Amino acid sequence: MSLQFLKYGIGTRAVKAAGWVLAVLTMAAVASAQVATRTHLAVSSEGRQATLTAKVADVAGNPASDGTVSFETAKGSVGSAFVENGSATLLLDKLPKGTRTVTAVYSGSEGYAASAASANADPDASTLPDFDLTASPTTLSLSPGQFGTILVTVTPENGFNDMVTLSCSGQPTVTVKCVFSPTTLTPLTTAAASSTLQIQTQAASGTSTMLGKPPSTVALAIVLPGILALVGLGTLRKRSGIGALRVIGLLALLTASGLGLGACSARYGYLNHPPSGNPGTAAGTYTITLSGYASINGTSVTGHSLNVTMTVK
Repeated sequence: MSLQFLKYGIGTRAVKAAGWVLAVLTMAAVASAQVATRTHLAVSSEGRQATLTAKVADVAGNPASDGTVSFETAKGSVGSAFVENGSATLLLDKLPKGTRTVTAVYSGSEGYAASAASANADPDASTLPDFDLTASPTTLSLSPGQFGTILVTVTPENGFNDMVTLSCSGQPTVTVKCVFSPTTLTPLTTAAASSTLQIQTQAASGTSTMLGKPPSTVALAIVLPGILALVGLGTLRKRSGIGALRVIGLLALLTASGLGLGACSARYGYLNHPPSGNPGTAAGTYTITLSGYASINGTSVTGHSLNVTMTVK
């Protein structure tokens, strides 16, 4: 009877339906395992500088122990920070011009549910030419070998129209690379300009290649001496009496011997001194700082930065 069900596709549909039910139940179980949280945001200003402090705790007041908080404005995120002992803090040299509200968005984790909170902010009243630096997103979760893409936006203020050069710092320079496209932006006085940032992590290197060389090279090192040896033996065994052929055969044998010894030497050297493997980007949490610098009218240099949080699993 079960074979008849499979024949008409009934068994397949049942299996698919069971799979969907299992997936829904699994997601429900994960959601129910998360502890509900509450987020509180405080914004303090001193001049143009601002300090954003988010407090994340469960309903009983116990602080959250992991996750990230992204600080959002109407123009985009001004950065993110990891939660440590229930607190995430971001220091800014300025908020985007006209910002009246900041929202702290807690991402949640395996043990904690997501939550958010908003707070009022004092808008920047400066009239000097300047720019805002925002990004989306400002939190990344990657596995070694993966990359994340972030849209970085430069918004002019008060007639600013100079070139802004972008850079990043704080990442492991050997296993993590930042690639901006483009690296420099020149916004119009009334329009923002954007660059795509790709943050690339590195996977651990493998050592499956035979003798530490490409397969084609190894095959050639093994097959070529054998072919030359056969040619040499065949030539030496001919009884034609032609001395030149015997000389060619002898040279072929000598060449085959040399190549064979070279291949053996390469194999011996690799087995006793193999190349060191690349461990890839280590698992952990990283804070990467994105910066933008500009020379205003050729007289002064101004710069702004924001933090991106990256978790490598």
